[in-house]
Amino acid sequence: MIEKQEVQELFPTPLWVVDLKAAEAAPFNARLKAEIEKIISPRPKIPPGSNWQTPQDLHTRAAFADFVQLVEVASRGVARFLQVDQYPMVITGCWANVNPPGAYHPTHNHPNNFLSGVYYVDVPSAGSCLALQDPRPLMIMPRPREFSRLTANAADVASKSGRLVLFPSWLRHNVPANNGDTDRISIAVNLMFTNFAETLSAPMWDATAGKDK
Repeated sequence: MIEKQEVQELFPTPLWVVDLKAAEAAPFNARLKAEIEKIISPRPKIPPGSNWQTPQDLHTRAAFADFVQLVEVASRGVARFLQVDQYPMVITGCWANVNPPGAYHPTHNHPNNFLSGVYYVDVPSAGSCLALQDPRPLMIMPRPREFSRLTANAADVASKSGRLVLFPSWLRHNVPANNGDTDRISIAVNLMFTNFAETLSAPMWDATAGKDK
């Protein structure tokens, strides 16, 4: 008969959530919001459901130096957790999204990067979330009595001002429609290993291992 039955959670998808102290987040976000408003003003007309986006070079602008420092500190923590901090990373793109009421982002991922993230500068009082999709292919999915992280095919991370969420760039995600009465403002960022081709792209196996040279 059965002596033991256990559950082993294999191949987890890590997610890192970084919350700033409220007292420091407020002035920090005010400065970021003011700079973003400068970039997109005057706001061009957009179709209903669309948003305004800045150029992808915010990480090169002096006004966003403190934000870049935040991302770099958080990403180094991620690298240490994954034990790949021996490989330096660099920001490859950074841009702001201004979602007016009704605007949303369809499901997507961020190719050719290792880490991606979103920082929330201003979130409507109605709230919002980042919706993450299960990367595993689904063949059969009976409806459970109650969904859990082992049975659901999607998960939400609540967004709030002063929160940075980092995740693997391959993880597909979307942002539901802004149901609030004010803009939802966020900054997206991508990171990749600085010298990927030089240090990391070679095959991980060695056909000569164990053979006489």
